[in-house]
Amino acid sequence: MRLTIPGLAACFALLLGAPAAQPHPGGTDANGCHYDRSKVKWQDTYHCPDTRKPPNPDVNAPVKKSRENICHDAGSPSYSQLKYFVAYQTMQQCTASGGHKYKS
Repeated sequence: MRLTIPGLAACFALLLGAPAAQPHPGGTDANGCHYDRSKVKWQDTYHCPDTRKPPNPDVNAPVKKSRENICHDAGSPSYSQLKYFVAYQTMQQCTASGGHKYKS
């Protein structure tokens, strides 16, 4: 198949016009995750675009903030089950970051 000048120009224009793949602009937590708010507001989903990042290794953190923005200390029934969380030294630090203390 022989390409003509107009054919080459069309191919070149397609290559230039194709958008490059770009990561989303920040806004992730310490787990590299964020809430996907592109859908209906009440259907927000927690999304981790970087699947290579392991869960938080600090399993003995004094306070853990879950994906649902709930702060759990060792007295919480869910504390030991949390796999993805943001670690904090105090409950006050966790709630200051936008978390809410768990309700017993």
